[in-house]
Amino acid sequence: MPGEGSIQGMITSLSNNKRLLRKKNMFRPEKTFMSLKRAYIKSAGGEIELKKATKKQLRAIRIQIIQERRKNWYAFYIIFLFLFSVIGFVTYNSIQNTIIAKEKAEKIELAYKEERSLLFISKGDYWLKKRSWFNAIFEYKRAFELLPYDYTVNYRLVNAYCLRCENEFEDCKKGKKLLDKLINQFPKKPELLQLKELLKFEY
Repeated sequence: MPGEGSIQGMITSLSNNKRLLRKKNMFRPEKTFMSLKRAYIKSAGGEIELKKATKKQLRAIRIQIIQERRKNWYAFYIIFLFLFSVIGFVTYNSIQNTIIAKEKAEKIELAYKEERSLLFISKGDYWLKKRSWFNAIFEYKRAFELLPYDYTVNYRLVNAYCLRCENEFEDCKKGKKLLDKLINQFPKKPELLQLKELLKFEY
């Protein structure tokens, strides 16, 4: 039949191509140090004779390695110091800002307390003039709660205690206790010694 020869030739060609594909590796062999060494030795035509380094050369190599390590350590120290300085600077600024903010808040709070205490002191002075010792003590104690270490507040409170003790025989022990505390803190205040005369029977 016509065309049989060409078809047979195609079949034979395909078979041969398939055999060639089977023999071909899919992956290239990995180029390792040993495989490269073997290829180099083979191309050189035998074993390679490696020259041994002299003591002088080994010493030079050792010195070079030490110098490189020193350079690396110096670079590391410089970077470390730089980072430490930056972190320290940021931390210091943060702490300073916190302290400043805290001091500002304390000043605002103190100003508020002083303003409120002046209001209570004025009310206490009003009741003291009216000889209403109980009401005067009440207002002075409100000022004392705001500013317990203020001398003016403490003096007005102990003065009201002493006047009530002298006129109504009330709060004598409270007056003596607070007066003793103030005399220990301010022994040269003449007004405190005058108040002590009002409470002399308590002493």
